[in-house]
Parts: sequence; C-alpha cells; structure tokens
Amino acid sequence: MKPQKTISYRLLEILPGVAIWTTFLGAVVFSRFFPFWVAAFIILFDLYWVLKAVNTALHLLSSFFKMKLYSTYDWSSRLLALQNPASYIRTLRAKARSALPRGHREDLRQELIRLDRISWSGRILDYKQVCHVVLLPTYDESLEVIDHSVRAVAEAEWPGRIFFVLATEEREGGAASEKARVMTARYADRFWKFAAIQHPDGTPGEIKAKGANLTFAAKRATAILQEEGVPTDHVLVSAFDSDTVVSKNYFLCLSYAFLTSIDPYRTSYQPMPVYNNNIWDAPAITRVVAVANSFWQLVEASRPDRLVTFSSHAMTLRALMDVDYWPVDVVSDDSQIFWRCWLHYHGDYRTMPLFTTVSLDAMLDKTYIRTLWGQYKQKRRWAYGIENFPYLATNAFRDPQIPLWKKILFTERMFESFYFWATASIIITALGWLPLLVGVGSFGDGVLAVNLPILTRNIMMIATCFLIFSVYINLVLIPKRPPQYSRWRSVSMILQWVFVPIVSTVFGSLPAVDALTRLMLGRYMEFWVTPKARRGQGRESALALTESGNKII
Repeated sequence: MKPQKTISYRLLEILPGVAIWTTFLGAVVFSRFFPFWVAAFIILFDLYWVLKAVNTALHLLSSFFKMKLYSTYDWSSRLLALQNPASYIRTLRAKARSALPRGHREDLRQELIRLDRISWSGRILDYKQVCHVVLLPTYDESLEVIDHSVRAVAEAEWPGRIFFVLATEEREGGAASEKARVMTARYADRFWKFAAIQHPDGTPGEIKAKGANLTFAAKRATAILQEEGVPTDHVLVSAFDSDTVVSKNYFLCLSYAFLTSIDPYRTSYQPMPVYNNNIWDAPAITRVVAVANSFWQLVEASRPDRLVTFSSHAMTLRALMDVDYWPVDVVSDDSQIFWRCWLHYHGDYRTMPLFTTVSLDAMLDKTYIRTLWGQYKQKRRWAYGIENFPYLATNAFRDPQIPLWKKILFTERMFESFYFWATASIIITALGWLPLLVGVGSFGDGVLAVNLPILTRNIMMIATCFLIFSVYINLVLIPKRPPQYSRWRSVSMILQWVFVPIVSTVFGSLPAVDALTRLMLGRYMEFWVTPKARRGQGRESALALTESGNKII
C-alpha cells in the first residue's frame, strides 16, 4: 500500500515544513510592517492556548482518575463472569444502581451502554481461549533492561497461554546470541512457549528499524502458532519496546477489552505508557520530558476518537496478517501500523485505550550531555511521525469507500498536531517580542506595545497554574524513592517543573522543526535506537497504580 514517491507525494512531504517556516518568516515580516496586527494575533493565540491548557488538564484528570478506578477492579472475576454475558450485564446493572461512588457508577453506566451494543452470538466468551503473543525487539540493550521486561511479563497475572518472542538483531553479533541464550535459560519454562528469533541483517527493502524486526519475528511466530493449531482469531499480539515493563493486570485488562470490544478485530489496544523505570535516576530536564510524554498519552486516551497506537501496543493477529504486519521501511512503525489498518479497512478501524500502565525508561545515557542530546534525538524521531501525513493523505483520498468527511478530518488532525507541535512553544516564548523589536513607526510607544509583554506574561501564568495538576499526578504515579537517594531528590521532583518553558521549546518544538524540515528537504531520517541506562540498586516496581488491596468487579 505504500505508494511510490510521485510528485504529489513529494509535495505532501514538503507541505508541513513549508507551513512552519512560512509561519516563522511571516511573523518576522508582519511584525516589521504590521506590528499591531501581529500583537493582536499573539494575544489571541495566548488566550487560545490558555483554553487549550484548561481542556488538556480536564482530559488528563479524567484519564488519571479512570486509571485509578480501573486499578481497583477485579479483572479475573470480570473475565470469568463474562462467560455468561446476560448474567454479567444484570450484575453490572444492579451495581450501577447501588450506593457506589459517583465515578464508579458513571463508569459502570458507560460500560453497560457499550455492552448492550454487542451481539454476543459467535463471539469468544471463554478468556482462556485467548492466546497472547509478546514481541520484544532488542538491539544493543543490557541484560538488566531485557531481564526487567521479560520478568514483568512472566510475573503478570494470566492463567492462559503466553508465547514470548525475544526478537534480536543479527547485526548486534555475538552479544545478541548470548542474551538470547541467557534469557532462554532463565525464562523458557515460565511461558507456554518461548522463542528467540534473530532478524537477519541487510534484507532488501528494509531499513534498520524496529518495524523490520517486529515483522520478521511476528511472521515466524505466526508459523509456529499455525503448527500448534492455534486459531488466528484467538491470538492477541503485544508489540513492546525493549524496556517495556507491563503491569500485573496487563493481560487481564487487554483480554477483557478484546472480548468486550464492539469490533475486536478492527481495534488496536493502547495501554498507558509511563516513563518510570529509571525516573529517579534521570536528570530533571529529561524527567520533565518523560512526564510530559506520559501525560500526553493520558490526554489522548480520554479522546479515543483521536487515539493512535504509540510505542508499546497490542492488536489482533488477524488484523496484522490482513495488512502484512508492520512496515519495514519507515521510522514511525508504531503509528503507521494503525494507519495501515485504518486504510485497509476503509476508515473502519480504531484504537481502544487500556487504562493500565506499561512502564518504560526515561532518557538516560552515560553522561549528562549525552543524555540531553539523546533526549533531543528521541523527540526528533517521534516528530518524524510526520512521514505518515503524505502516506495517509495519498492513500485515503484514493479510496472511494472512505467517507470524504473522514478523509478530511483525519488528515487535518494529523497536520494540525504536528504543526502546533513545531510552532506553539516558539510562538508563545519568542515571537511575542517581535513587534517590539522590529516594528516600525510609533507602535513601540503605544499602549498595546507597552502592555503586550505584561499581558502575554499574565496569560501564560494563568496557563502555568494548571501545572499543579501535573505535579500532583506525577507524584502519585512515580514509584517510591529508592533508598540511595536523599529527600532532596523528592523535593527536586517538584522543583523540576521550572524547566517547563525550556523543555517545551528545546525538547519540544525544536526537534519537531528539525524533523519536519528534514522531510521537506528530502533528508530522510533513519531509525535511531534510544540508549537504555539504569543506575542504583534496590529499585522497586515502577508501576504505581497496578496494585490495590480491595478489588471490585
């Protein structure tokens, strides 16, 4: 389905970069000759961003409280009860009428609305029929990182079958074979099946990317499952990053979501990523970036119509086979697999949020400078997801079966999100001074000119107040402080938020500008593997919201 680089495709690659540079250069030119109108635009833009901050905070709180609520549910009991859907629905309806907390009652009501829309005939009802395949692609990570991820899967709650695939790279050499040998010896007997599959180097048509490794491993795993007689429709595939540490209830939550999805085979399943594995080890700036990444996924989870797969995600084997697995020649395979499915099913595909966590590593390298440079490169790689814009637009508008409104809505959303990613922080922090610095005439002596910096500062201070929610949620989500760190480290977890203006520009907008400009100029990026580093001993579980003393159905 990936088209050739036609002239129209190349123009779509150029368009996002042209848009951001037109904005920046236009701001300078208009500030010179029309400073009053630029100043008015900046004020309106800042006001828009305050409203956006309010909206974002509300979505963040909604997902956070839902995640807390879901951590109290007894998912094993729910799955067991689901074998008799009519009885299960009656039980939930009775509970929804009882004296439960308001949030719980509302969640049950929403769940009942969804369950009532399902036709239960011919569906899988016994959760033990579900087979989970876990793909863990690795390249150049330490045994500590890999072991942490594999052990979490082995210790997760799931009474059925798990097929674990350690996907290594031939180009790593003997180190990959040694890691595979050690992990096989440690964990092969902890799973229904365990396989170490090595992806060959230099396959024609592939780039050195995670997607190529995932696809090779998934195809091998599919062949093994077919030999074992496992029905394709019973298989859920979780594609993880090498540092992914699943919560105890991950497979239970995923299985419940699959069994109760209105259209389970046209749905991807997205757990909530939190970057907590080494959060206490990372420096303040990269901690802020890590928390912002986690929060953005929580915000998107409360808007499932906008949610696209990111990093660690799950989907059915049937859907994977229908689209020939992950792309092997792009950097942003985690999001393009969603768009592949969306296009294959003519726009009838979605991502369902799982309000359970998977923990990953915050950016941390051997030195402080390398850590900051690595953080920039990681964000640039993520922003290179703009490569999906020409892919989506080209294929969507060629498909007459996709409604026109859907084509326009989804392509516009993607363009808008990357445009504001690249421009918003720069407009807020830098362009507000341009009318004063380069404006002509008597603008600099006017009332608006005198009050523009003050007004802009006050508006953004109001927006900054919503960081209080972020500080609170961050303190709840992070794991307990390791014993080797003093209380000052806990204080720094609060003080770190002073870096937000720097982080939003240097590690937010600038990497996005870089990525969009590279695509515009045809300087195509290659996949960059984020370094994984851990420090300190005595680290407790990085997942703070996966355990609860009192489980409720």
